[in-house]
Amino acid sequence: EDIIGGCTLVTLVIAALIGLNRSASDISAHVQTLLTGEERYEVTGIETYKAFNRASEAPVGYITVKQSNGFGGPLKVAVGVDAAGIVVNAVVVEHRETPSWFDKVENGALMAAMKGKRYRDHFEIGRDVDGITGATYTTRAVIESVKAATREIALNELNLPEPDEKPRRIKFGFPEIVLLLLLATGTFGIKYASGKTLKRIRWATMLAGLAVVGFMVNHPLTLVDINKFLMGYWPDVHYQLYWYLLTFGVLLIFLTTDKNYYCHMVCPFGAAQECLAVLGKAKSAHLKPYHGFFKWLRRSVVWLAVCVALIFRNPGISSYEVYSTIFSLSGTNREVLFLVIVLVFSLFVRRPWCKYLCPVPAFSDYIRFIKSRLKTLLSALTQTPALKNE
Repeated sequence: EDIIGGCTLVTLVIAALIGLNRSASDISAHVQTLLTGEERYEVTGIETYKAFNRASEAPVGYITVKQSNGFGGPLKVAVGVDAAGIVVNAVVVEHRETPSWFDKVENGALMAAMKGKRYRDHFEIGRDVDGITGATYTTRAVIESVKAATREIALNELNLPEPDEKPRRIKFGFPEIVLLLLLATGTFGIKYASGKTLKRIRWATMLAGLAVVGFMVNHPLTLVDINKFLMGYWPDVHYQLYWYLLTFGVLLIFLTTDKNYYCHMVCPFGAAQECLAVLGKAKSAHLKPYHGFFKWLRRSVVWLAVCVALIFRNPGISSYEVYSTIFSLSGTNREVLFLVIVLVFSLFVRRPWCKYLCPVPAFSDYIRFIKSRLKTLLSALTQTPALKNE
């Protein structure tokens, strides 16, 4: 097990290094669409161009690329700005978003709404720009990228006065409050309650998680979140405090208690399976003869999925979970079929996804393995001086 754990760590580091060397975007194919007229382009910096009128050689605009973190990681937008600091056009040149959600943004009115925006505009969703239902993270990333590009050109290239900026406040609302209450209730409920009281608490947290974390927010803990954490694709805390509370909250609880209370008490998809288990009177069968096989199969699948994500620097490229399909009520035919199979099995076997497919327990096992080895190492280091003194 030590050899396998060590090899896992080494291969993940190698995959991450390969991915870092792959990260680059080519905007040359989009240059002609970002400014109007017959221009000559001159490279002035990394992913930055200055446009000149071919006839008079007078500067007519600038093109630059900025990025902001969406749901799946960095999203890059190339922005064309004229000599007055007004957006002429904007094109997403690189993204890692779920295709179905990104299509809503790309084919919707958002990109067209960016045209004509001035560098002084606040670009606020709901006030200056309409949001895209169900694609808030992607919408926010596009807006923040265009805003950053426009202001950089206006201030650094056009020497325009710096606009008044409203102080940003961390968004803390109903989803964040409910998530904190669910994590706290689940953790302390297991620790201090028992019997029927614990059972009632568990069902209350699961159903609340199903309603809020699942259908309302549509953001349970996923492999994408874990990959974003590993890659350092951490979103803007001002707009996505929920991600920090979910990711770091679950991690902190596990590190301090050595228990995965999230999966047992809060996970909305776990709750959905539990409800079906009640309807189908499912058994708690664990397929014991094959338990070891399924345990290592899941670990292998998760290891491969993370390696692929690290190599391609795309947190969602290898995600195989069915959460989005059930909670957004949309998905491809293959995703819907996979979801139906899991739900049908849930009528006969309690939590089949959680037991044999979910990536979160695999990470819990690996963190537990790392903790135990670090504890052994620290214990050996602290005992060494005493042995020498004897």
